[in-house]
Amino acid sequence: MQQKEAVLSGIVYNQIMRLLAKNPKIEVVGLCFGIRCHEKIELKSFVSLVNLDNSSTSFSLDYEAMYQEIQCHEERDEILVGIFHSHPKGTKVYPSQKDLYYMRYWPHPYLWLIGGCGEEETDSLLSIFSLLNEKIVEIPYSILNA
Repeated sequence: MQQKEAVLSGIVYNQIMRLLAKNPKIEVVGLCFGIRCHEKIELKSFVSLVNLDNSSTSFSLDYEAMYQEIQCHEERDEILVGIFHSHPKGTKVYPSQKDLYYMRYWPHPYLWLIGGCGEEETDSLLSIFSLLNEKIVEIPYSILNA
């Protein structure tokens, strides 16, 4: 299986950045929907969900809400392509050991988008990863019409 490039719509990227800025003290989470092509994964829409843990170091999702969003987006010919969550300020924007555990259930071609705040609250960071052949790989991405 070959690594793919991700292409985020400007709307999706901006929604993620606003969510990061709005709640920098807890992990924020969301689902990314789109399509998979041969050489890229297109992220066309984003839905933020409540972090049931309400924690700065972990997140849990309401599986019923997740399922409803998946069903709704499938009706629009979009599939779940990625899961977004944030890491607290001062930590790496890189999968934690807990992330790696769950990445095994959602390996490539699923994307793990991880965001965080830089030194300034306005400096938001975003990286994308996937688990490919039991290895964490960073997925290059571009933003359309940012």
